[in-house]
Amino acid sequence: MLSFNEHISIPKDANSRDDLDFEFLRQQGIAYIEKLAGSLWTDFNSHDPGITILEVLSYAITDLANRLNLPMADLLTDGDSGFNAQFHEAHEILSTKPVTHLDYRKIFIDMPGIRNAWLQRHEKKVFVNCKDKLLNYDSFLEKEGFEYLQQKDEKHFYLNGLYTLLLDLEEGIKLETIEEAVRAKYHENRNLCEDLIEIKEVEKHSVKICAEIELHPKADEDAVKAQILLAVEDYFTPEITPKTLGELTASGKSPLEIFNGPQLENGFLDDDEVIKATLKTEVRQSDLINIIMDLDGVENIRDISIGACNDQTPDGSNWVFCIDPGKKPVVCDKSSWSFFKGFIPLNIDEQRVNQFKIELLENRAADLEAIAAAPKSLKLPNGNSYKLGETTSIQNDFPEVYGIGPYGLKSTATEAERAQAKQLKAYLLFFDQILANYFKHLEEVGTLFSVTGKSRNHYFAQAVNDLKGRDKLFEGPDTSFDPNDDEELTAHFYPNFEDRNLKKRNEVLDHLLARFAENFGDYAFLMRKIYGEFAEEAIISTKERFLKEYATSGSARALSFNYFNQKPKNLWDTPNISALQKRLYLLLGITDINRRNLSEDYIEIYEEKDTDDILEYRWRIKDGSKTILSSATKHYENLEQLHQELILVKRYAQDPDNFIIKETRPKDPNKTPGFYFVLVNPNEEPGSEAYIIARRISTFKTKENATKAKIAVLNFINSLKGNEGMYLIEHILLRPDVNLETTNTKTFLPICADACEADSCESIDPYSFRVSIVLPGWTERFSNIDFRRFVEDLIRRELPAHIVAKICWIGYAKNYTDEAGNPPEENEMVILEEAYKAWLLSRTSNEQAQDETALINLNKAISSLHTIYHQGRLHRCRPKDQNQTPESAETKENQTNRNVILGRTNLGKL
Repeated sequence: MLSFNEHISIPKDANSRDDLDFEFLRQQGIAYIEKLAGSLWTDFNSHDPGITILEVLSYAITDLANRLNLPMADLLTDGDSGFNAQFHEAHEILSTKPVTHLDYRKIFIDMPGIRNAWLQRHEKKVFVNCKDKLLNYDSFLEKEGFEYLQQKDEKHFYLNGLYTLLLDLEEGIKLETIEEAVRAKYHENRNLCEDLIEIKEVEKHSVKICAEIELHPKADEDAVKAQILLAVEDYFTPEITPKTLGELTASGKSPLEIFNGPQLENGFLDDDEVIKATLKTEVRQSDLINIIMDLDGVENIRDISIGACNDQTPDGSNWVFCIDPGKKPVVCDKSSWSFFKGFIPLNIDEQRVNQFKIELLENRAADLEAIAAAPKSLKLPNGNSYKLGETTSIQNDFPEVYGIGPYGLKSTATEAERAQAKQLKAYLLFFDQILANYFKHLEEVGTLFSVTGKSRNHYFAQAVNDLKGRDKLFEGPDTSFDPNDDEELTAHFYPNFEDRNLKKRNEVLDHLLARFAENFGDYAFLMRKIYGEFAEEAIISTKERFLKEYATSGSARALSFNYFNQKPKNLWDTPNISALQKRLYLLLGITDINRRNLSEDYIEIYEEKDTDDILEYRWRIKDGSKTILSSATKHYENLEQLHQELILVKRYAQDPDNFIIKETRPKDPNKTPGFYFVLVNPNEEPGSEAYIIARRISTFKTKENATKAKIAVLNFINSLKGNEGMYLIEHILLRPDVNLETTNTKTFLPICADACEADSCESIDPYSFRVSIVLPGWTERFSNIDFRRFVEDLIRRELPAHIVAKICWIGYAKNYTDEAGNPPEENEMVILEEAYKAWLLSRTSNEQAQDETALINLNKAISSLHTIYHQGRLHRCRPKDQNQTPESAETKENQTNRNVILGRTNLGKL
């Protein structure tokens, strides 16, 4: 017979008083009617048609509410794909690349054959000759040729960010067999401005143990000894056992705690256990006694003593044995183990002991394999897929007497009755359409709020198709859309459909970004200032790409690029760059993240001076063979105007209809006319100065040739990638080989002239936690002073707090020429690229030693960089237009004159 501990009952008051409560909705509706039309409408009984309409609408609202109250997994499930695309999963978004000492220990302990690992600071002293501003690894006071130096002329500092990796290896594992794999693992996870110098194995400190142990009568003495030996080894060097996700969850740890740290391949390592697994500084007899007594089969310990391996007989009073710093204790081969059962001494079969040890170790290995194979990510709940957008007309739920349902009016109905029914159907269609649109929006929730979504449609409408006689409700000469087409219906209900979609898409993306505490407000403002109406699509694309990549960019913020043992193709024209650069590219909307030649720009900007001797700017586009494909139609007083025109060129060149072929009109009637083409702004009036925005100077003999050339130019312009990017150069990698005692002073970076002064705020160390960030200063956004300030501020906010950056906007494009057509004497960007590429290729071939010439050239290139600002004026050079208002004059002044910002022309700033 069934019995229950508690009675199951239905509550007397089942009213929820919300949108699921029919009676509540009915009462609320009547209350609104009383408030709005109480003086005209007093009959609120069920027989009243108005109350019938209210009841049908209340019932329909409960259907919408029921769908809204479905589990979130159901609402976000998008067909067969589930809702995996809606979120970044916990193991992706909560984990990080190694940042702390604990993180690095974990990734090495996770490797097969390594019991434990520690990163230690590698100390390397650098001496500073303050008189000559030179650096070296040995003292200048003791070098020949520097006898004039005094003690006060020399200082020193230690390089920071260099490490020695100390490994505790499993028994039988040799360092030389795994060293390259360990070094590769480090460089895959190397932090910015850090480097690994050497890998060493922990030295051993032998401990002799002499013990007499009494066993239980039924104990297997060989098996017990095997357990004792393994237990003592684990005490000397603690075994860090991986855990499964299920074990950590069952222990009460939250996902934030479980996934905090690097993703491992062989399970999860508990932070507390790793922290406690340190190198021992002492061995205690009391610990050994407790460990041995806890083992099955051990009855009693008659005697135990510990001491140094070279002692003949350990002193029994030596309860604590000290271990040398940086070493691990191991059981000495001179240790003795005596076993008894009662008064009977036992003979130990060492071969069986070894066999038992092997079996125990194999069992451990099998457990570790099972842990490594266990799931490492949280399982997302399964959502049910419903047709959330499915809708039906409320008119089908009315009593048949109204004649608006699927059966319509009776055949004997009069024309007046038919007209009344049609009027009621048209009236109720308003409510039908609102409900149908709500259901359609609910169906699209999963798509709209996906972090990987790219939908531009945020407003939806759908036709109510099961309404009898629906098409007749739309009859008339003013119908300008197809009421059965959902897209036309949407455009009709939501005027300015495209603009509203862009605005709503930005709002949804801002909401999703705010979940990660990210803000694109300043970026969007500057993009609109630079690009105007063309900015919205670029802003949205930047936000979408950033959201999609957020798990990667967020978890690897401190990660640097991998230079160890790389092929040339993985060092140049490659995405093998620091995570900071990738994140900055995402935040700035730069799509080409490869380390590449930034100087190769097919858009050439050059200067010209007319007869009035005023410097002006022009542009032209050249292909790889230096053929001019298109050029400016006018001169520009400043680069802002030039770039604004280039924005239009890139925008309108995507449409072939904006290229217009024209015929030349030679003055000589005997000459054959030729053909050329221009690019026009379709939003300007033909014949106006702003109508033609680019031209092809070449003349073609036939219209067909001009058409082919037009298509070639269109394809070339559309194929151009963004010319923005940056080089992030870590100074710690530019050091000479630290294993050398004496080096060429030219291989060191120069130091600041004032760094040696006692009151100087500039560090004397040019290497530790310092980077140079070099950007092309001529691009359409990077030449804008406001955008430069934004980028500089962004770099400093995104850099780890302990790293100092010097930011430099340099050079010109490779094809830059002055007004006379001459290139600059030295193009800093070209020089830097050549030196940087040569240094990378030399550095990867030998981790510490590098080509001296390549290092000297790169150091020289970096130290000679200086930011280039475009021409500016401190005062007005042109008279005001007397017809201008003060406001318009000020606007023109801002457009045609650059302000000189004093104090911002130096190489970076702190």
